[in-house]
Amino acid sequence: MYYYISIHSDDYTQKIKSEVLEHYLLSKFGFTKVGHLKFIKEINGETVEIMGIPANPNGGYAFNTLDGIEEVNLIEIDLPRYIDGNLEHSISEIAISIAKEFSWMIDDNHGLDD
Repeated sequence: MYYYISIHSDDYTQKIKSEVLEHYLLSKFGFTKVGHLKFIKEINGETVEIMGIPANPNGGYAFNTLDGIEEVNLIEIDLPRYIDGNLEHSISEIAISIAKEFSWMIDDNHGLDD
């Protein structure tokens, strides 16, 4: 089972401004900002976390802090440990909406509902 969902541009070259991602997640989905490029929301009793990340062209990343990062090319949705069909559907809708909004793709579909 995957523990996160990755959303990114086709070749990781397209980036979005951190404030654009922040505005989208807060206004569209009601996430709460808990740190720079880190957002959480309780869905069906479980905490879902989304993080914006700067990645290299292969999708790899390493960082000590996201402070000061102004653009990202990867968004990860951490999946809660316990997930049922309703929660999976809710997270799928968020991931699909993010991918459509930024014209990015969801990595390998990660078992999401279609």
